[in-house]
Parts: sequence; C-alpha cells; structure tokens
Amino acid sequence: MVNTTIKAFTLSAIFALSGTKLWAQDAPPAMPPVPTEAPTADTNGTRAARMSAEIAAAISEYSKDMAALEKQIRDKDITKEDADRRRKELSKRLEDRLEAIEEMAEAWADNLEESIENLELNLGENLKLNVEPTKPKKKKFKKEINGLTLLLGTNQLLGAPIGSNSTDVYSGSWSPDGAMSSTFGLYFSDQRRLGRSPLWVRSAWGFTSYTYDFGQNLLQFDPPTGGAYELVPSNIELRQSNLSMTYFELPLALVINPSRRGKGLSLSAGGFAGIRLGGTRQIVYRSEGMGRVTENTNGNFYGSLFSYGLQAELGYRRYSVGARQNFNKPFNEAILPANLSSDSQPNFYNASVYATVRLF
Repeated sequence: MVNTTIKAFTLSAIFALSGTKLWAQDAPPAMPPVPTEAPTADTNGTRAARMSAEIAAAISEYSKDMAALEKQIRDKDITKEDADRRRKELSKRLEDRLEAIEEMAEAWADNLEESIENLELNLGENLKLNVEPTKPKKKKFKKEINGLTLLLGTNQLLGAPIGSNSTDVYSGSWSPDGAMSSTFGLYFSDQRRLGRSPLWVRSAWGFTSYTYDFGQNLLQFDPPTGGAYELVPSNIELRQSNLSMTYFELPLALVINPSRRGKGLSLSAGGFAGIRLGGTRQIVYRSEGMGRVTENTNGNFYGSLFSYGLQAELGYRRYSVGARQNFNKPFNEAILPANLSSDSQPNFYNASVYATVRLF
C-alpha cells in the first residue's frame, strides 16, 4: 500500500506541475471573450487537472472507507477476518484506480510527445523559432518482462485404468474417480520482444511437482509376486494416498502479444524439458489408539528420469491459463514378474490444466 500511495502523490504532483507549464504551449494568446458559451477545449492543463482530481478523489474515498473500517474495528462491529478482507478490498480498488490513471497518463504522454515534435514557439512579433526534429521519433516499446511465476493446476493420467479389477500387478485404480491430483510449479521467467514486432520469446527455469492421487489404493514396491511396483487396495480407510514427483524444468515458448507495453492479451505455445529430483509417497490414515498417522517415504519410485512435452497458454497482463501434455511415461519400466509381458506395464501419460500468475 506504501508503493501505491507514493505513486498516487507522485502522479498528482506531476499533473499539478505539468498543468501550469504546458498551458502556454497548448493555448494561444488570450482572445476577447465570446458572447455565446462554447465548450472548453481539452488542453494539457485540463487533462492534468482532471487526472489530479481523480487521484485526489480516489485517495479521499479510500481514506474515508479506511476511517469507517477503523471505527468498526474499535467498536467491535466487525470480525478480524472480515476486517482484513475489507482492508484488502479497499487497497485493491485503490490500486486498480491508480493503475487506470497511470495508463491514461502514458497515453497522454505519447500524444504530447508527438505534438512537441511539430511545436512552433512564438517568442515575439519579429522573432520566431521553429522546432523540427531531424527525424521522427519512434514510439517506445517495452522490450523485456521477467519475474517469478507461480503455476497451480490439476493433472490426469490419460489412458490409465479407472477402478480396474484386473489381477495384473500393473493394473488398478491408477486414476480413480474423484481423485485430486495436482500440478505445482515455481519458475523464474524472462520474456524478450523480437525487435518492434508483436512476437516475444519466453524462457524460464524452475521446479514442477506432479502429485498423483490413488484414492483408497496403496502404491507398493517389490511385492511378493516379483513385480517392482503395483497398486493394491487398502484394507483400512485412507485419508490420503498419493505420490509427488519433482522435476527441475526448462520451459521455452513463443509468445504473441501486440500490446506496446506487453500488458494486453497474449497467446503462447512451446515445450518444456526437465530432469527428476526425487519423489515423496504419503499415506495418511487413522489408527485406533494412535490417532492420525502420516507416513512419508522419499525416493525415486521408478519415476521417469526425464520430463518433456508441449504446453500452450492464453494470458492477460500477469495472469494466464494453460494446458500441458507430458510425452514421457510417469514411471520407468520395472522388473517384470515371470507371468507378465512388457505390454502389461502402466502405459499412460500425464496431462495438466493450470493457471499462472507472475508475482513480480
């Protein structure tokens, strides 16, 4: 909120100063008053005054709302949770209003810059100075966008058996109904514009965790049958049974964003590749006499050494929604029991839908 307030006062000061300085450039010498009323011209001075008034109104409204909220807190007419939520709503509304005014100021500055290029200054009856640029100035384009990006989504093991009753050790409810499998990622991204075109190249590096929910099944390793891993039904009620595999990944994408500041709608498509860091199997259940029991086991769990695939996103400003398809199997081939062929191994692939936000 401190940054937002500083921005507000800075913009207000700029508009106040520019209003007095630019009035002489926009308006001709004073003319005799016209008998009939005429609409006032929208000059740089009036624009600056209007934007300053909008900033003052936004801050005044925010101050009044915050004062009313503080009174509610003192009078204990509102809970702490509701007060925190209301305070965030007020701050967000002020930030949005100031951001809109800032965009208006940027557009005004662009128009003013074009006007100054052809400005003719009259310094007296016999002295005249023409200011003409040697060449037209180019509009400024934002060249780079970078920051920390958070990815949250859900995934599905496409092609996996759902509720299978097969006796093969590599079958089972790999993707049971109602499962809450998830995809989580954290990336440092760098997006650069190609010249003055609407095309950008975005590269990133970070970490992705794929969590697979097995419902009321247990992921078991080295069973007596000789297989290396399998899903078996649990004989107790499970609160949680999942496996999380974490990868270090390098996404690369081509982005289309025609916005001059890079803040408009964008469409991107590309691929990603990564290497396995490790995994964690978690089982949670309630045991009589022990209460809630959580079992965490770390290991590689025959997980695929590499991850790779394609992804596409539709974004607006710092937010986006997207989908990705892994082309690597989530599990490597394991030691097969004598009664099973290689075709009996889990043959499915991970697909995710997700949303992202650039944190800064």
